[in-house]
Amino acid sequence: MSNYALRIPNSLFDYAKQCAEEDSVSMNQFFVMAIAEKVSALKTAEFFRERAGRADPVRAESILRKVKDSPPVAGDEMPVAPHAPIGHRSPETERQGSAKRVASKRKRRVA
Repeated sequence: MSNYALRIPNSLFDYAKQCAEEDSVSMNQFFVMAIAEKVSALKTAEFFRERAGRADPVRAESILRKVKDSPPVAGDEMPVAPHAPIGHRSPETERQGSAKRVASKRKRRVA
């Protein structure tokens, strides 16, 4: 276990103290959890950057071309939200868009 002295602005310290009290944890535990969350976020971002660097778009396209354009199996449907977020596409709209993209790709390959 290591020790590290922190210099924290009073306003941030006061807010951290309030948050720790609300969570019923010590200030030490609150700071350790905060640091762990930040380290986890940074490591996760690093993992996905590294993983994306290994991606093979050509192979991904070949895999996606094998997928049949058919409705989902019962129980695999996307839930329909009563108020879809802006920019959200319904499963039906998504299928139509997917079919159009596949048809467009086929036309380009034939030409």
